[in-house]
Amino acid sequence: MPLSPRQLAVLRMIAAGADTATIARDLSYSERSIKNIVHEITVQLGVRNRTQAVAHAIREGLI
Repeated sequence: MPLSPRQLAVLRMIAAGADTATIARDLSYSERSIKNIVHEITVQLGVRNRTQAVAHAIREGLI
């Protein structure tokens, strides 16, 4: 299942080095929502953490 536009936006910001609070502020979500989105991303991509998610997304050409 492909990542949603919202998930891709969060993943791009993670790749750019943004922390949870910054992503939440910039995208107008709560920090809890961003944590949930990051969890959804890691589950969908089958990786363990946000670093692996970024590496996987780059390898697969998602970002």
